Amino acid sequence: MLPKTQPKIEVEVDAPTDEEIAAGLYSYADLEALGIVRDRTDLHRKQLLYGFPWPIKTGERQAPFLKTRVHAWVRRRAALSLKSSAK
Repeated sequence: MLPKTQPKIEVEVDAPTDEEIAAGLYSYADLEALGIVRDRTDLHRKQLLYGFPWPIKTGERQAPFLKTRVHAWVRRRAALSLKSSAK
């Protein structure tokens, strides 16, 4: 009889670097205060449709966003906006 164990599923994770962590973290409230997201629905839509970074689960009720990845996303969106307005 085969043992009743769950198969191991390997997931490729984009682990943050020490430098990214040292640069700091944003909470969801920070993202709202900065006007990057309007509400949780807006955040989720930006994650699914526009590649906004997902948070890093650091505790049972904590999931901060890496500042470096948020800033990179904002730069990419700004570049796209400039590119489309130049046409």
